[in-house]
Amino acid sequence: MKKIKIFQRLLATLSITGWSLAIYALLVFDKARPDRAIGYYLSKGAAIRLGWDPVQTVQLEHIIWACAAISFVSLAFNYYFAHHSKMGYWFNIPLLLLSSVAAGLYITFVI
Repeated sequence: MKKIKIFQRLLATLSITGWSLAIYALLVFDKARPDRAIGYYLSKGAAIRLGWDPVQTVQLEHIIWACAAISFVSLAFNYYFAHHSKMGYWFNIPLLLLSSVAAGLYITFVI
């Protein structure tokens, strides 16, 4: 198999793994943070959860930082291969890195 095909499959695997991990974090850890007590919801009588499970919050933080690490490694591979072959840049890798770093910083410093 050609090197370019191996690199493309490696990048695809890293990208799919990173996005799957991000979606897993969104789906599974619903109780990892409290709801915001916004006046609109309070005036409409919606139930607001003020507590959260701290164990799941720590797990969510670890999953999001792992997602950021995977996307950083994938971005480094993409940068290297784009400069040493005719393969171009993949747009989804920096997008995943940016969103996972932003979510990780939010969970680390705000929650």
